[in-house]
Amino acid sequence: MVEIPSFDMPFAARLSPHVDRVRQHTKTWVRDMGMLGGVPWTEAFYDAADYGGFAPLAFPTASFDELKNISLWGTWGFYVDDMFLEGFLRPRTVAGGKAFVARLKDVLAGSAPTTPAERGLADLVAQSTMDDEDRTNITEYLDALLWELHNTAQGRVPDPIDLVEMRRRTAMADISAKQVRRTARAELPAELLRNSTMRALVDSFGDVPALRQDLHNFDRIAATGGSTVSAVLAVQQFFECETQKAVDVVADLIAARLRQIGSIFAELPSLAIEYDLGTEARAGLSRYAEALRSWLAGELLWTQRTGRYRFSPVPTRKSFHSPSGLGTAAVSVR
Repeated sequence: MVEIPSFDMPFAARLSPHVDRVRQHTKTWVRDMGMLGGVPWTEAFYDAADYGGFAPLAFPTASFDELKNISLWGTWGFYVDDMFLEGFLRPRTVAGGKAFVARLKDVLAGSAPTTPAERGLADLVAQSTMDDEDRTNITEYLDALLWELHNTAQGRVPDPIDLVEMRRRTAMADISAKQVRRTARAELPAELLRNSTMRALVDSFGDVPALRQDLHNFDRIAATGGSTVSAVLAVQQFFECETQKAVDVVADLIAARLRQIGSIFAELPSLAIEYDLGTEARAGLSRYAEALRSWLAGELLWTQRTGRYRFSPVPTRKSFHSPSGLGTAAVSVR
């Protein structure tokens, strides 16, 4: 098994006071959608993973109603990831994977659902306010799953640059960044969001959880032949190094992305001047930056605590109120 380096997180994690209600609401929804049938999730695995605990850490200042919706979207994404892994990636079932994705796209367009993944998506679409950008982001996420399947079926480890770009899609980076803006009430001009610096912020923001997931998932997926799409494998092949060295390189890349995010935060006042933002827009930009900090810190703590990436026996979920373990010296829950 690889040893995952500790991470210095420059931002503090906080926990929403709505955490218990969000967990309960999320689990009820998961059960109603039929997602606890044993493949890929048993109830014990779901409880250990604590998918319902992610949103309260990543969005600590969001309202209960906002958290309910955010948690369901995130949990649906985790379910689709795990379903795709066990149903199509491991057995290299390309035709089945294509059909799975095609059906989800049909449901996104309004078709009636038949499976738990489809029912979950249909229910979320019905209760969410979505625009064309949201639908495009979900479609790109589904296409990225097929990209991983095609690479894996051909036994191909992608080029590191291609992998990082596609991992942003499987990590739903644009979706998460938009959720952060919405909950922060950050109404920002479209031309500012298209600015290269702001795009670099979202890309770096997406790279952190995407690359970290590849580290934590390595023993569970890549090392067992579940997928050839892994930042660790890509670095190992590109630099012709040992696995642990590749793990360390990916960890260094995550740290570099966090430093870049900090540098971009320092540039935001200048961007506000450049785009002549008004008082409310400037306040929104500041809230957006603070919300991104909270999201990144919460994602790290959840990743360290979740049982999703561990093997048998299934661990008991730990309390988020008393952090311990790798990297938590720089993380506080308050």
